[in-house]
Amino acid sequence: MSPVGIRELSHHTSRYLAKVKAGQSFEITERGRVIATLTPVASVDEPRRPRPKVGGYRSEEPLTAEEIDAELAQGFGDHDHR
Repeated sequence: MSPVGIRELSHHTSRYLAKVKAGQSFEITERGRVIATLTPVASVDEPRRPRPKVGGYRSEEPLTAEEIDAELAQGFGDHDHR
């Protein structure tokens, strides 16, 4: 795991994220002390988990535009309102 200073990371975030996507891991340091690690996830191609409904609304992640359209169509019976 390679060390990278927090300032270096903040100035070149895209570069380091590309390296992480390629499988590299980093120890984030502040004044020479490790404060965090930046590592790739097991798989970026994992399907999204279904979000649980809480009180009629889904929790956690925001809905996509397509999901909002589907929810609205269900709520209004998919009628053409002109």
